[in-house]
This record gives sequence, C-alpha cells and structure tokens, in this order.
Amino acid sequence: MGRLGTFLIILAATLIDDWLPGWIPVNRLPISHFWQVLIIRTIMTTLALLAMKLFYPNSLRRLTQEPSFLRFCIATGLIAYLVLPTLISSNISSYGPIHIAEGIIFALFIGINEEFFSRGFIYATLERYGVAVASIISSLHFGLLHFGNLFWGGQSFSYTLGQVIDAGTFGYLCVGLMLYTGNIWFPIVLHGLNDTAMQFEGVARYTKEVTGRADWLGNIALTVVYCAAGWLLIQLSQANSADRIKIWFQTAFMK
Repeated sequence: MGRLGTFLIILAATLIDDWLPGWIPVNRLPISHFWQVLIIRTIMTTLALLAMKLFYPNSLRRLTQEPSFLRFCIATGLIAYLVLPTLISSNISSYGPIHIAEGIIFALFIGINEEFFSRGFIYATLERYGVAVASIISSLHFGLLHFGNLFWGGQSFSYTLGQVIDAGTFGYLCVGLMLYTGNIWFPIVLHGLNDTAMQFEGVARYTKEVTGRADWLGNIALTVVYCAAGWLLIQLSQANSADRIKIWFQTAFMK
C-alpha cells in the first residue's frame, strides 16, 4: 500500500470516527446522558480494535506487552506529575464519591476511545514510514480532530486553536509514553485522568472558558513540556541502556 492508500485509509477512518457517533440512536434509549456516551464510546472503541485486528494485527501487542519495572515506575511517575496538580486544584472535592466515580469513568472512556483510535489505529497506519513520521503525523491528526469543536462545540476560534495545539502536542507525549512502555494503557490512563478535572467544572465556568480567548502562555508552556517529554520518551524507547544514559546527558547539558 502506497501513500495514497494510507491517506485514504486515514481519511475514511476519520470520517467514520467523526460522523458515525451522530448516527447511533442512543438518545432514544431511556437512559442518562452518562450511559449514552459510554455506549457510543464503547462502540467506537470496538470498531477501532476491529480495524487494528483486520489491518494491523501486530499493533495489538501493545494491549498486553508489559514494560520493565523501571519503565513502569518512570511512566507512572510522569503521569502522576502531569495530572495530580490539576486534579487537586480542581473542584473535585465539592462532589460526592458517586459523582467522582462517574466523572473518572466518563473521562477514562474518552481516553480509551481516543487512544485506541489515534495511538492505536492511526499510528499503526503510519508506522511503516518510521517512528518519527508516524509520531508527528498521528499527533497532528489528533490535534486537528479538535477543530470540529469550533463548529459543533460552541467554542471560540481562539480557544479551539489553542486546544488543537495542546491536543497535538499532548498526542505526541502519548505516543512517546506508548512506545517507551510498549503498552497503550499508559497513555489511556494519562488521557483519562487529564480529562477528569474538566468533568467537575461548572457549566457557567466551562462555557465562559471555551467561548473566550485561549490561555496562550499556558498553552506554550504545556507545548514545551509535552514535546520535550514526548521526544525524550521516543528516543529512550529506541535505545539500549548505554545509549539511554548518553541521550539523557545530551538532553540535560547540551544545546
């Protein structure tokens, strides 16, 4: 399959991922919005897994591959460092245990769905072109998917553009985390927990935030962190022990 075939597969998958959820009539079911979203996310995740199995069965190894103890600890520490401050400073303490559990589950299903599609299927589609190409293009694709929020998410252009940049660089970090651990569940956990805090924002505050201007200073800071961490993890995932030490010193002390 050439570049045109790759492009057509990604285009078709993107159209299905964008439009199919709107055609699933879960809103007719006598259940809450929470369960409606979980059903849709489960269906889309299942489709992504089936596509991976059909087109790129080798990518399924990332569902079960176990990282070394050191990589497990480093990945877990990085996830905690990135998400705990936001969770602690959020409004989560104002809610009861049931609402907190629902918020976490809701966010984790978003992470599962989006990671299996972007880091699972889209990355696997591009993997034949090398790690660098697959990492960058799949991350750009993930970021651009958020442009749809400008049209049906009620967001301002400034906020949406900032979200696209933030999502793209966050996707690059998730690629690095997946490659470093060899396991897609680590970026899923990071993604889910990263989205958890917004589940506890009030409607008024959330509306004001997404219809206003982007926090460009914060976006730039996150972009640097995500890109640096993602790049380092990708490099470490391809090196042996001696090379990892060399890469660390080069990253820390050389411009």
